[in-house]
Amino acid sequence: MGIVLGVGACGGGEEPADRAAAKPRVAERVLGQRELEHLVLPGGTEFGSGTRGVGNGTLKAVSHHATRPAACVPVLAATNGASEHAPTGSVTRMMLVEQDGLLINLAAYRGQDASRVMAELRTALRTCRKFPVAGTGGVTWSGIRLARQLGEGDQEVAFRGEVHMGSAKDYPIVPNEVHVIRVGTTIATFTSQNVRATAASPVVPRDVVHRQVTALIALSAG
Repeated sequence: MGIVLGVGACGGGEEPADRAAAKPRVAERVLGQRELEHLVLPGGTEFGSGTRGVGNGTLKAVSHHATRPAACVPVLAATNGASEHAPTGSVTRMMLVEQDGLLINLAAYRGQDASRVMAELRTALRTCRKFPVAGTGGVTWSGIRLARQLGEGDQEVAFRGEVHMGSAKDYPIVPNEVHVIRVGTTIATFTSQNVRATAASPVVPRDVVHRQVTALIALSAG
């Protein structure tokens, strides 16, 4: 089955205190498009050409009407590495990690928009459990719940959910795990998907996240 990353999720729970409060960064600047393209991990086996995204054309602000209830929109957006705010630059990388599809998105935001993205996602995950994805002919998300965090970056939100590719009994159900991590004014999103559509839950690789976040911290503080 081909990778279907890019069709959204939701859950509930409480978020621990942000690490940024204990580890204030010396300087937080907005990374440029070329910096994001240089920074994104090259990955291993890539889908297609593995082409990196180009500026605002990669990630756009997601409409408040993208799904119902509208409270689930931040979760749907997060599964694609996006939000309801327009980034100033972004880059996307897709790869295979031990047979699971992994999507990495880096998005740079102006001012406090990155912090707003995290706050809106956290709020959405308190009440959103399932939702249909508008304009997809029956694709829905369900079983949304918080996942174990990896302890990276200034703020982190992690959740799991299943994508139902249609209402028929023989349509595949694809498990996902999503980690959304803020480093300064940049949001790094890692979405791991069981592309074989088996019952096994995919796991976002800790080493991949750590390498990406470490690179972001070094450049953001510089």
